[in-house]
Amino acid sequence: MNAPQVPVFELEVSAMDVTFEARVNDLPVLRMPAGSMHTIFDVNPYVQEGENALSLIVRPRAPGRDFSEHAACSLTVRRRPSPGAEEAQPLGTLAFTGFGAQPVTGFEESAPAAGDPPVEVERFGTKGTLSFLTDAPFGPWAWSSADKLAPSEQLRSEVLAQVRKVHALLAGRDGPKLAAWCALQAEDFQKAYGLSSLDHAHRLLGIAQLVADLSISVEPFPESILTLEILGGGRLVHLVDDEGKSPLTLRSKAVPKMLGRFNCVFCKTAAGWQIAR
Repeated sequence: MNAPQVPVFELEVSAMDVTFEARVNDLPVLRMPAGSMHTIFDVNPYVQEGENALSLIVRPRAPGRDFSEHAACSLTVRRRPSPGAEEAQPLGTLAFTGFGAQPVTGFEESAPAAGDPPVEVERFGTKGTLSFLTDAPFGPWAWSSADKLAPSEQLRSEVLAQVRKVHALLAGRDGPKLAAWCALQAEDFQKAYGLSSLDHAHRLLGIAQLVADLSISVEPFPESILTLEILGGGRLVHLVDDEGKSPLTLRSKAVPKMLGRFNCVFCKTAAGWQIAR
């Protein structure tokens, strides 16, 4: 018998003239600088059964300036019953519009699904959160039982040490040790996509392929101050630079001017620190 197909939860993103960050259940899934874009991608590893939260954080193109007359960004979350299904059920849209001919409208154009609560808007209208309910069959993610974390300088030092270890593994192209740190993430990906094996999940993460590609190298670890962010209801943590991005920067010989980021969000378990996402 064929294994039952898991549903696909996808996020459609459209943005113009804003810097923004999209989060699902308090986990970053996309960060983009100001510009114009439209994309659709799956967010299965971030959705959970029951209540979920879709958040949008927006900033003007230029720090310290007002939003332009064209500033806009929208996120629509949908559920497909299977990967090949043509029809997708909309679960809600979170939309922001900035200054224009009329006063700022913020998140007023957002559209929760029928019966779901209205959008919560934080101060200054720069962050909106939309709740949605769904019957995701994934069960609790591996990190959901990790230790609760509280911000402190000690925690920041611990996480910084872990990020430096990841940087050293990337520089040394040590795929097996890096993959071992991602064991919980691989287990979650196996559930999220209905994969037949953990090996398949590790291939999906792409760590072995990344370290084997000699055209890609990691930049020296930055000396800039990194900010501690606690996510996932207090069980996940990462460090970001002043642009909200991972400090682990990758460069490709094929496209020298283009930089990539190796993102790692940590959780702490009885076995120690793990890369959860």
